[in-house]
Amino acid sequence: MRRFNVVITPVLFCSNSQFLLPSLASSQTTPSGNLVYAVRQKASYLRVANRKRVEMFLGKRFHLPTRLQTAAPDIAQEWDHDKNPMHLYPEIVGIGYVAPVWWKCSTCQHSFSMSVEKRVVRGGGCPQCEMQETTNDIAIKEGENLLEGEENKELRPKRPVMFNLRTKY
Repeated sequence: MRRFNVVITPVLFCSNSQFLLPSLASSQTTPSGNLVYAVRQKASYLRVANRKRVEMFLGKRFHLPTRLQTAAPDIAQEWDHDKNPMHLYPEIVGIGYVAPVWWKCSTCQHSFSMSVEKRVVRGGGCPQCEMQETTNDIAIKEGENLLEGEENKELRPKRPVMFNLRTKY
């Protein structure tokens, strides 16, 4: 940050502006005959990793909530207090915690183990509810018009086939 001090010095008027310094020629003169100009003070320096001196500046940092209770209160409600250890609870666990913890599903009351990071950041949920949704999707899909391979399981390949599009010479 640049810091300036205002300095007022008496000056004699001369008709020739060539005797004034270029920085003083652009400064202002008061009616009393004093010259007002800004003097730059030394900025404070701080040492950085590459051993160069860099001018210090002010910056604003925005802190996002990282605790589970404040960042995702709806997911924190599904915390299983019975199965998790006593030293872990949603008020102190961060959303990037990768060790598996126990959750209790609010819809099916099934207790399952999953990391907080996978649950909050990657959007994981109850495995039983997800499995039930996929079976419901397949049941809905069976009623629609399906392709030959989807209708008849015998036409499906035993293992997936990958085609190579490169031509070999």
